[in-house]
Amino acid sequence: MGEAILVLGGYGTTGRGLCELLLEHGDGDVVIAGRSLDKGEAAAAELGARFPGRVTARAADAADPASLARAFAGVGLVAVAAGVLEHAGAVARAALDAQVDYFDLLLSDEHKLGALERLRPRLEAGGRCLITDGGIHPGLAAVMVRALAPAFGRLERADVGGLLRIDWGAYDFQPGTIHEFAREFRDYRVEALRAGIWSKVAWRDAERRFDFGPPWSAERCVLMYLRELEMLPTLLPELRECGFYVSGFNPVVDSVVLPLGIAVMKAAPDVLGRPYARLLTWALRRFGRPPYGTVVQAEAEGRDEAGAPLRAGLRVTHPDGYRLTAAAAAACLLQWWDGSLREPGLHLQALAADPARMLRDLRSMGAGVQGRGVDLPGLLSGATAAL
Repeated sequence: MGEAILVLGGYGTTGRGLCELLLEHGDGDVVIAGRSLDKGEAAAAELGARFPGRVTARAADAADPASLARAFAGVGLVAVAAGVLEHAGAVARAALDAQVDYFDLLLSDEHKLGALERLRPRLEAGGRCLITDGGIHPGLAAVMVRALAPAFGRLERADVGGLLRIDWGAYDFQPGTIHEFAREFRDYRVEALRAGIWSKVAWRDAERRFDFGPPWSAERCVLMYLRELEMLPTLLPELRECGFYVSGFNPVVDSVVLPLGIAVMKAAPDVLGRPYARLLTWALRRFGRPPYGTVVQAEAEGRDEAGAPLRAGLRVTHPDGYRLTAAAAAACLLQWWDGSLREPGLHLQALAADPARMLRDLRSMGAGVQGRGVDLPGLLSGATAAL
């Protein structure tokens, strides 16, 4: 595989998991980078004991272009796993200056996407590959719909539900991590594909229930905009209905803290964002209850090749949402590492990665992958056939 991957934030919760999975399932080198060289070297020493000669550490501060230039020298790709959403454009520019490719697991923020879009001419002229919206949320919904599509003669509807139940008290988050998470409320949009047109949806029509399987019952979920689903009809033009629905966290957060967050982050994010992030952290830890786990579930409807009605579904599960996020990123980066995902330009993970291979790799990394109404072995091999 050759070229090294530098993971910015490689000693954090998701970044450490990403480094470990890349080393376990690939054969290239990994560079752990972040503001604390001591933490990076400690993580590199631990992983290096298992993977001798393949892990090093470098100092890199997303707010310091000079440190990024030094850190990025000689690597093949920079993977951003740190909470540096406001610096995404600067990190991507530094990668272009160093003539390396770029990948991020940052939230699908309109400001981030706009900053990266402005780099498109440089990407294409320089032959660089930039992949954004990595992980599972965003990053996995459109992968699952694309994986199901070959089972249909005509795929007409595909909804995806996400359940993320985390033992928040088990993690020592950096303040910026939750603040970045809270910033997602600033641009919260209730939109979906309806009758072939992507449009806003009234709150009264923005809910549906998903049965995520045991130990959960049917969960109430609310529409949430994902860029990857808005763009999906460019690949699946017969799709008429599509949306992403996310479940809640706990009753207190869902009924009080989240509505407050949407108001706060839209009205005064710079002034109230960090105090609100502290409130959100407290509420997540104080009121969260087991069972814990993560599920992403796609439910599709349409017609088979003979014109008969067909329903099919996919479910990806993992007991640890952060590990699943790292696994999805690693599965995508394995395709970059072997050269199959290197086309110059700006790409969304969910629309660029090979879906069958990504699901196979997720399974090999410990995720559960289940199918309903579809030949799962055929789907994972890339030769899907409807049952």
